[in-house]
Amino acid sequence: MTKQKEKVAVIGAGVTGLLTACMIARKGFPVTVFDRQPFPPLNASSIAGGMLAPFSEIETMPFAYAEAGLNGIKIWKEILADKPDVFFRQEGSLIVAHRDDQYMIERFMRHLDSAGELWKRVDRKSIEMLEPDLHRFDQGIYLPREAHIHPLQAMEALGAYLIKKSIKILQRNVTPQDLLGDFERVVDCRGYAAEASDPDLRGIKGEIILIQTENFRLRRPVRLMHPRYPLYIIPRPDNVFAVGATAIESAGGDQLVCVRSALELLSAVYSLNDNIAYARVLNMSSGIRPTYPDNLPRLTISENGRYIRCNGLFRHGYLLSPVIGKCVAHYLETGEQDEFFPLFSGRFNHALC
Repeated sequence: MTKQKEKVAVIGAGVTGLLTACMIARKGFPVTVFDRQPFPPLNASSIAGGMLAPFSEIETMPFAYAEAGLNGIKIWKEILADKPDVFFRQEGSLIVAHRDDQYMIERFMRHLDSAGELWKRVDRKSIEMLEPDLHRFDQGIYLPREAHIHPLQAMEALGAYLIKKSIKILQRNVTPQDLLGDFERVVDCRGYAAEASDPDLRGIKGEIILIQTENFRLRRPVRLMHPRYPLYIIPRPDNVFAVGATAIESAGGDQLVCVRSALELLSAVYSLNDNIAYARVLNMSSGIRPTYPDNLPRLTISENGRYIRCNGLFRHGYLLSPVIGKCVAHYLETGEQDEFFPLFSGRFNHALC
């Protein structure tokens, strides 16, 4: 007689909660997802750039996380193989800097030594071959294995998969304690909403602006090295671009972009090409990215194994959530840690690069 699988509750319908629920459901566990907002929720996952960029934080993250990120991209490709309506591209990414900031490119290249053949130094001619509308940069870095995704389309596809599997996504504001009486396991993926029960967590404000233009084209994300913050521009369908940065220490959660940030982001993206001056601004919004003091994600399990917490994804929600979800599903099925689990134990540090 086959042993009945334990009932699992997942709190949080952001990308981490949805992917974790999908991975658990694939193992045959009955799952219910809870979120305080209607689906899809307005949170850091829906207000995101969608870069799948494992090397972008290599200055501050151990290289093992880049390897996990490449695995995350592989999982996304598998998940989306039969979902052509979800915008996903793996054409790499470019890192560039204006002439006065070239030292930042040189510094970043030194950190990429550990990445071996996974990156290329490119000159002006190579940059223009990759992106014909970028004419102002003498050198840069090309990362051919990186990818990007449309966040909201991905969330909706994950939600549709869960519904197809008869898994409920319930709008209910709950805590782990509310659910431990009815479920054998509770997986907490609430992001910054879990701050009250996790004092180590803090909020980093990520701001994003959507623009649309017929006079500028990109095939892949571009990161513009900047002395104050990392800025990115990510192409989406219909000549739409997501422009953003995630480095503002803030716990304010009003989804609004301040004037200073809007001016800096738009002026920085305008510096890529004069034609961007004629782009239309479609939307401005912000979200709070949850992070720990070391900026590394954590996956923690209670002593009795019934309560599991996934948090601190910071800028890496779409990149590392597939890996974390797989770790959780493997643990529930076998009671053991998979190869990537130790990365999220909270014991990893920058000395282990």
